[in-house]
Amino acid sequence: MDELLTTLSLFRYALAGIVLVSFICSYLGVYIVLKRIIFVGVAIAQISSMGVAFAFLIGLPPMIFSLLFTLLGMLGMSTRPGGKKLSQESIIGLGFIAASAITILMMAKSAVGLHEIEHVVYGDILAISPLQVYIALGVVATIITIHLLFYKEFVFVSFDYDMARALGIKAALWNLLLYLTIGAAIAIGIMIAGNMMVTSAIILPAINGLVLSRRMRMVFIISSIQGVATATIAFFLSYLLDIPYGPTAAASSFVTLGFSFIAFKLRG
Repeated sequence: MDELLTTLSLFRYALAGIVLVSFICSYLGVYIVLKRIIFVGVAIAQISSMGVAFAFLIGLPPMIFSLLFTLLGMLGMSTRPGGKKLSQESIIGLGFIAASAITILMMAKSAVGLHEIEHVVYGDILAISPLQVYIALGVVATIITIHLLFYKEFVFVSFDYDMARALGIKAALWNLLLYLTIGAAIAIGIMIAGNMMVTSAIILPAINGLVLSRRMRMVFIISSIQGVATATIAFFLSYLLDIPYGPTAAASSFVTLGFSFIAFKLRG
């Protein structure tokens, strides 16, 4: 018991960061799955990396530029410049390819070592600082407040964007706001917990919630609880077994989803 309390005290900021990131990514992941833009997580990770590489190139704080580039990327992805001629997947793919190429070029010209940039981009949960936790807490609190106030609008544009427009709802505005909140959550999450953990957190818990429930509010609740639980358990597993946290979190969430599929089949 004393050893457990010592571990909790030693890694309290890491655990706080994991809870915040897993909660907000699991919650917003439901919208990503509903809108069928799962690839957006991969694209945003690259855009966030581009912001980090740019910050190192000019010698400024990486977190600020990671968040700024991510929000600008989500702003571009939320628009439809080609109307119906260009699908959302096409725009997301364009962002991914451009961000990947530019990131590599800026890394090649940066005076900072490639290892240092990768360390910031992919996250180090044990090296999280109190300031990062407080920033994450502020971002998460802001996002949750916005989503509680405008829950119906976000769900509507996620289910049927064109129908929302036909009914006179400002679908473009709500879609933009939804994308910006998702982008902010992913940017903070990648800086704290790394690419793999965030990518799994925005996809697998949401699928788990949709498998286990047909009621939208329950889907959000199940996704959030499962995301936080598996991310926390994965942290202790990675610590005890001395294995990387990101892959452990992704594998734990995948195993949980497997049990959910079995329960769904047994339920008929």
